Amino acid sequence: MSKIAATDDDTFVMLDGLRGLGAILIVIGHSHLFWGLPPAPSGALVVDVFFLLSGFVLAYAYEPHFERGMRPSHFMLHRIVRLYPLYLLGTLLCFAVVLVAKLDQGEQEQHLAWFQLIPQLLMAPSPPGMGAIDVYSFNNPAWTLFFELAVNLVYALAYPWLRSTRVLAGVVVVMAVLLALANFTFPGGNPGPLWENAWGGLARAGFGFFAGVLIFRLAGSPRKATRPKRLWAPLLLAACPVGVFISSPPDQRGLYDFVLVVLLAPLLIYVLQWASPPRRLYSLFLGSARISYALYILHWPMVLIAERLYWRTSTLQDISPLVGVLILVPAIGLAFVAERYYDRPARRWFVALLRRRGEKRRAESKVRSAV
Repeated sequence: MSKIAATDDDTFVMLDGLRGLGAILIVIGHSHLFWGLPPAPSGALVVDVFFLLSGFVLAYAYEPHFERGMRPSHFMLHRIVRLYPLYLLGTLLCFAVVLVAKLDQGEQEQHLAWFQLIPQLLMAPSPPGMGAIDVYSFNNPAWTLFFELAVNLVYALAYPWLRSTRVLAGVVVVMAVLLALANFTFPGGNPGPLWENAWGGLARAGFGFFAGVLIFRLAGSPRKATRPKRLWAPLLLAACPVGVFISSPPDQRGLYDFVLVVLLAPLLIYVLQWASPPRRLYSLFLGSARISYALYILHWPMVLIAERLYWRTSTLQDISPLVGVLILVPAIGLAFVAERYYDRPARRWFVALLRRRGEKRRAESKVRSAV
């Protein structure tokens, strides 16, 4: 998730709308039981759309900096500063919910939870040897951040070679082959969040991110995001929820998901980045995109609470979709407050700290040179 700018010169407004819609769909998908809805057959593929968006937007934001000599370490520091504050908040909230749930399970289970927390405070996954089934045992959606950062590192280190669009296209093809293997190995299984299918998550992140970069190149590596207004453009956003709910025979699920991710989702993003919505939708699209990462990474504690209440009493399902609304609306409120009053100040503090450290190092270097 990258910075949302204030003007249409700096942000692809239709892609922002897609990002905001995607975050809401993920929350609804994770809480579908409380909406009275069946699980979307391909609901997990919204995550693949996020990977595509990330590749496109990060290429737009950073490839000019790479051309001017930006170091991979500097790029990765930018990514960690962008992702870590909200990740940390989401992890601590989920840990609190899990720890309370383990109060009646004995000290051993509580100690195990504390041990699992240590690596996750550093954005590292929970080692499977510590009893974790999920790659991130507390805030499950965080698995996407781990694989995205891994792919970001490869992108930054290999950029001298990836400057060639032919080489980039070759990488996308290789990752598409790995993605196909993952889809057919885990048909309908949403590879990535569990240790047993974690390698599939790397294939999803790798294909999505590098395909997004390739879309940016095929669009001419635009330096401005200003696009003509198209009244039909917002209607295309419906392709996302429609696509994930289309059913198919179980033995063809892997093929359908592969086609959706490799062909249709990239085409949707390529078309959307050429258009802007009517001006009256700007605030909605920009605002939803601004809180989309916060909504994605902070909604899981509310899902955990609802699930634990459901295990104790099935009446929650009887009053759906009210419970679903009581998950989504507070999650959006929390995302808005956290993004505005916690995430932005925290990132400004990190940036100021890094700037001061850089200035101090430069001053010390000048002193040594003078001596």
